[in-house]
Amino acid sequence: MCAGSVIKLGVDAWNLPGDRRGIGRYLRAILREWSDWARDRVEVTLIVPEWHTWTVLKRYLREVAQRPYRIVSRRWHGRAGLDALWFPFNGCSWTNFSLPAAATLHDASNFVVEDYAPETQAIFRAAAQRCRVLMTDSKFAATELARVLQISRERLVAIPLGVDPPRAPAPVSLDVASLQPYVLCVGTAERRKGFDTLLAAMARVGRDQPGFQLVVTSNVEGWEVPANVRVRALGYVDDDTLAELYRGCALLAFPSRYEGFGLPVLEAMSYGAPVVASNASAVPEAGGDAACYVPPGDDAGLAEAIVRVASDAQYAGYLRQRGLRRAAEFRWNRTAEQTLAAIESMVRRSRASAQDDTASR
Repeated sequence: MCAGSVIKLGVDAWNLPGDRRGIGRYLRAILREWSDWARDRVEVTLIVPEWHTWTVLKRYLREVAQRPYRIVSRRWHGRAGLDALWFPFNGCSWTNFSLPAAATLHDASNFVVEDYAPETQAIFRAAAQRCRVLMTDSKFAATELARVLQISRERLVAIPLGVDPPRAPAPVSLDVASLQPYVLCVGTAERRKGFDTLLAAMARVGRDQPGFQLVVTSNVEGWEVPANVRVRALGYVDDDTLAELYRGCALLAFPSRYEGFGLPVLEAMSYGAPVVASNASAVPEAGGDAACYVPPGDDAGLAEAIVRVASDAQYAGYLRQRGLRRAAEFRWNRTAEQTLAAIESMVRRSRASAQDDTASR
């Protein structure tokens, strides 16, 4: 962009309050980075579904560390003097706009995984039709999205996610030491994430090393847990508690069948936790050569890998060191910079096209 040319960007924030998934963390991290070093390039307005924005102002600003963003209803976004829109939550949650727009589509799981939110396919297709720039989290996700949306692969910009530097140790209510030794599972306990494989693997581990338990940062309702597997289901945990869990675990198990990236892999590595992961989808793009990989769905192979990491201090140390180096390569400032550059390029092209139209009249 030209010096002094600040983009007035409307960010679709409909799902920001309370979203503790990877997407919510992604958006908060990018907004934080832009606020820290890109105020001369982008001015953010949060676009929300509520009509009377004064009733929800505090709720949205609480999610962005009280940064004084302007909050505008979708209904009135056309009067807000914006240059462009960005939809970070997997497609266009609304479509009555005419501004240049970009969207982030994080993966194609809703097209590929059976019965996985198929109703959301419509907002992905809307993004492919209405948005000039489409971003995603990995090369794998870009290829998959191009296939299911039947669009050119060149339309998708792959921008890897990042991780924050490790949080300083802080007092937490959970007695993490009492859980040890434990295998950590971060994310929703669902088949797509390979939780069935993990339970079967832990049953095998339990026969050889009965002292280990599985600690999960979600609930396990509806799952039949093998009799010899001890599971501590914590549900949602805050960032300080998650940091302590990463620090204290014997390893992170990430046997997912389908991922657009695999953020917990890098987060665990940043805290020095060894990682055992599936070699499926985009997971190797996150883990690189710093994880112990097993085929998805292979509970015997997963159990063998867990036992090896848990019992071989030298191998675990090798994974820790490689993981620390790998995580250091992924920072949110790079993700934020590449995201902003893609949006700036879109706005630059839009302005040039508008000037050409004016000159031709």
